[in-house]
Parts: sequence; C-alpha cells; structure tokens
Amino acid sequence: MEKLKDYITRNFEQAFVLLTLVVTVLINYFVPQKIAFLNFYFLPIILGGYYLGQRKAVLGAMLCVLLVSLYVVLSPESFTPNGSVLDVYTYVTTWGGFLILAGAVVGKLHEKLSAEVTTVQILNQELGRHKEELQQANVTLQDYSTNLEMKVNERTEELKQSKLSIESLKAKVEEALYTTMDSSVVKLMIEGRLRIEKRNVSIMFSDLIGFTRYSEEHPPEVVIRDLNRYLSDMEPILLAYHGHIDKYMGDGIMCEFGAPIDFETYRLLAVLAGIKLQEKMAQSNYPWQMRIGIASGSTITGLIGSKRQTYTAIGDVVNLASRLEKGCPPGKVVIDLETYEGVRNYIVARKLRDLPSREVTDVEKERQLQALQDRLTDRPSDAQLYFELGRIHMELDEVAEGFYYFERALQLDPDNMPVKVAYAEAGMKVKEAEKISVKGKRQRIEAYEVIGLKDPFENREVIPQSFYDEYRTVAEGIPIPNDVVLPMEAMDGSIGHSKLVATISFALANFFRLSETEKQDILQAGFVADIGKQIVPYHLLNRRGSLSTGEYDLVRMHPVEGATILRSMGYDNEGLLKIVHHSHENYNGAGHPDGLRGDDIPTGARIVAVADVYCALTCKRPYRDSWERNAALDEISRGAEKGLYDPQVVKALKEIIG
Repeated sequence: MEKLKDYITRNFEQAFVLLTLVVTVLINYFVPQKIAFLNFYFLPIILGGYYLGQRKAVLGAMLCVLLVSLYVVLSPESFTPNGSVLDVYTYVTTWGGFLILAGAVVGKLHEKLSAEVTTVQILNQELGRHKEELQQANVTLQDYSTNLEMKVNERTEELKQSKLSIESLKAKVEEALYTTMDSSVVKLMIEGRLRIEKRNVSIMFSDLIGFTRYSEEHPPEVVIRDLNRYLSDMEPILLAYHGHIDKYMGDGIMCEFGAPIDFETYRLLAVLAGIKLQEKMAQSNYPWQMRIGIASGSTITGLIGSKRQTYTAIGDVVNLASRLEKGCPPGKVVIDLETYEGVRNYIVARKLRDLPSREVTDVEKERQLQALQDRLTDRPSDAQLYFELGRIHMELDEVAEGFYYFERALQLDPDNMPVKVAYAEAGMKVKEAEKISVKGKRQRIEAYEVIGLKDPFENREVIPQSFYDEYRTVAEGIPIPNDVVLPMEAMDGSIGHSKLVATISFALANFFRLSETEKQDILQAGFVADIGKQIVPYHLLNRRGSLSTGEYDLVRMHPVEGATILRSMGYDNEGLLKIVHHSHENYNGAGHPDGLRGDDIPTGARIVAVADVYCALTCKRPYRDSWERNAALDEISRGAEKGLYDPQVVKALKEIIG
C-alpha cells in the first residue's frame, strides 16, 4: 500500500490524465444521467490543482471540457433527456468555465501555499541552522566562560604573586634604606618632602680615644664585634633624642639635631644626648673613652650626591663641631657658645680656654695655653697670666686674641710697662689688619665643658628653702628611671619638671595625711603625668600664643594616652594609671564631657593637677618666661575660684610653698 502511494505521488500527473480519460469514457458510455455526473470532474481537477499546480490543473480542466464537449456534440440527446440542445450547450459551457476556474483557483492557492510552505521550510532550516549555531556559540561561550574564570583566577593569582613580590621588594628596599638612613629621612624621602634647605641645627661629633691602638692589638673580628656593641649602645640614645645619625667614621659618629625635622629645642636635645652617651660609656665596660663636640648654627642640609645620595649637613658649623671634639677632654662633652646660649638654663657648664679655629700647628704652645688657662681659673685677677696668654697668642699670629689678653692685663695692672708696650704693639697690628677687638669676634672658639644638668630644686624662686630642706630627697625614691621622661621634657624645654611635680605632689599628699601607698602612687604618677605628650605634634609643644580648638583637644588627650603608654611599658599599678588618666581634668568637669568632676576625680589626680600647673607657671620655657612664685599662686587661686582646681588642694599648696 505504501509502495502504491509512493508510486502515485511520484507519477501523479500520468495518473491524473489516465483517471480523467477513464472517468470520462466510463461516464459517457455507461452512465445514463451524464449531466448529474459532470460535477464529478471537479474532484480530479481540484486534486490536480493541489498536486500539479495551476497550469496543469487548468489544462486538465480544459481536457475534461473538451472531452465532454466532444460527447455532447456526438450525442447531445444523451445529455438532454428533458431539455433542449441549447440548454445542454449552455449548461456544459457554464460547467466548463467553473471547472477551469476551479482548477486555476485551487492551483493558485496550492502554489501560494507551497511557496509559503517552502518559505517556512527554508525559515525552519535557517532557524535550525541558527539554533545549531546558537547552541555551538552557547557551548563555546560556556567553554570561554569556564576558561575565562580559570584565566581570571590565574591572572588574579599572578597579580597577587606580583603584588607580593613588589611588596616584598618594597619591604626589602625600605629595610635597606632604614638600615642605612634615618627613619625620618626615609619617610620624608618616600613622601617626596625632603628638600635642600638652610636651617639652624646642632652638629655632634664623637670619637673614641685609644681605639686605633685597640684595633691594632686585637683580631679584626673582635674589633668589629666590640665596635658594633658600642654602636648598638649609642644608637638608641641618639634616636631617643631625635638625632639624625649622619655617618659612622670608623669609631666616630657625626649626628645632626634639628634636621631633617625642625625641633625648636634642637640644642637641648643635642646636649642631653651627649650627656647620656657619656653616662652610657661610663656604665659600660669599654676599653676606650669618648670625646664629644657639639656646635650649633646655620648649615645647608639635604640629600647630597648624584647616584649615591646621603642626607647630611655642610657648613662652618660642621667643621667647628669637629674641632670641638678634637679639643674635648676624654669622657666629656664640649659645646660652643651658640649651643651654650640655648641650654644655659638647663645645664651646668664651665668655660674652657678658647680653642683654635684651625688645625693646631704648634702643639707646645697649645699646651702652654692650656696650662695658663688652668691657672687662670684659680687666679682670675693675675695680670701676669693674662700677659703671658697674650704673648703666646701673638706668637701664634692670633692678633685679636693677643690684644684681648693684653687689654685685660692692662686693666688689672695699669702701671706695668711691658704690658703697655705689648698692648700698644698689638693695637697697631689690629689696626693694620683692619680688625676690631670685640668679644665673640675673635679667631678662637669660645668653648664650654658640660658638667651636668641643673638641679631644679636649687631654684629658690620656685622651691623655698624650707620646702627644699624637708623634701629634697623625695625624688631619689622614684623607682621610674629618669630616661623615661627626659626625652619628652627635652622636646618642650621642661627639664626637671617631672621631678618637681612628683615632689610637690608627694608633699601635698603628705599634707593631707594620705597612706604611704597613696603617697607613693601620687609620687610616681606626678613623675610620669606628662609622658603622653608623645602624641602631641612637636610644633605645638613650643607654640607661642593660643592653640586652636582642634589643637587644644589634641593636647588635652595626652593624659589618656599617657596611661596607655604606661600600660604598654608594663606598668600595671591601677592606682597610678588612674591618677595619670585624670590628672588634667577640671574640678568642675568643664572641658571634659566624658570625664569626672568634683570629688569623683581621684584625690591623687586633683593633687597632681595643681602641682603641675604651679611648676609649669614658675619654670621658664623656650616660648615664655617664668612667673614669680606669688603671682603664680594667685593665678592658681583664681583658677580654683573658676572651678578649674580643687580649692582645698590649692589652699594646701599655698601653705607648703607660699
């Protein structure tokens, strides 16, 4: 059956023609009612139009009409049983027209339908192809997405490794820089804020006496080991006092204070560092002694060099510091006049003989000058000593110095003829050289040997004799090392402030008959109450004038920071920490919204607050002069009336100090 169907489908045109002929013959020969069967022809014509198309359907219809017309002509009576021949022709003509029209319409519809079907098939094929392409693209996209994620992960890992490598390299570079340069210099260099500039600094030179002989007598590895141990002891002290270690020159050290960061108290920092270096040398078992020379003045500072650069200072002050170091007695610190003027309120020093400003060419005459200066210390009114000093200076071609000493000798002994002659000759030489004999303008360096720090309790304007006699040994019992607070005191020029505050606080605690434990806590808290100033920018510590609100808030936070610093240093005495934390709170609570007020403030904190303000007012600072004692007490009393301080503590202070 399927084969027949396929055969008919493939040969439908022949079957159509054959069927039309057979049906026509059968109808016209065997069917008596031929008119009734004429509508049968529509069936093959419609089928022909559907399967063969419009043209062949019309041709088939015309064939059927032709055959039927032929039968009508040959035998019209068989088509007209009841009608006339004209009716038959009319009917057949109408039927033929509709048959042809039916074939044409069906064929046209079929062709249109076939075209649409073909179009749909083509579209379906295109759609199928696009679908396959889309599926392939989707597969490709999925593969790409998977690969992309993998590539992104790989790239991310590569970037991560690259970042780690860069960070590692950066850390190594910074570590290398920090090991070869000062941390402040490295930081400013990285930030691009390091520049060449002219500024006033203090230059320190240190040198070891006997190191050359020691290095000749010991193996190199022993020499390097001991030298590194020595430097490891010296470096922390220099850094604690904000010195910039410029370079190591064998066993010597060159260091700047006040550069690259411009500290106001650079001269004090330098001298304190020198004192502490010598103290460390005295405490350590080194086979050498150290000499230190410090000079202050204007220098050019900045990075010097082309490819290999170093931060350093250049100028006459550098040479002067080197000369002072060479003329320094072993184990001592020698400073120039400029440095002495900046620290004279804090240190005890004695004037040395004037040192030569150039290299010594006549060692014997320099020795004679030293001996005469030593004798002059004990006999300051001996005209003959001045005359001898002047004579030796003239022999060294130091005319200004010779004229100065002849002048002093003549003032002491106006009738001495040799002195008069020497003075006149020196005066003529001075005029010839067009120089004026003025102190401070002579060729020799006015040098001072540092003896030590002044005792703040020796100032009778601040500490009355009666108070001193009763409490002078109290500060010796403070278990906290002075080095904990001294670098901070050096920053704002308040040397001895901590000891004074601690001692006065102890005296106030004793006045109120507090327990020994409370007195010890107050003593130690008064000593370290200002240690939190480390968080205050250095330029605010010596500000001349008022602070802005933001700056004041920052300064006000230093007691809280002080308690934190003490905890980090291992101090766990809660009584001490609580006093430090509240040591700068106002008695009425004003200005401290999160703080305490009145008697809720620990007693020790109220005592330390009053002692601190008294010491701050009565002691000189770089940015202001000291107050007279009674004026300071009156000012504190006015503060108590305003609610700033505990009135009872202020009253007690006036009784023990006033």
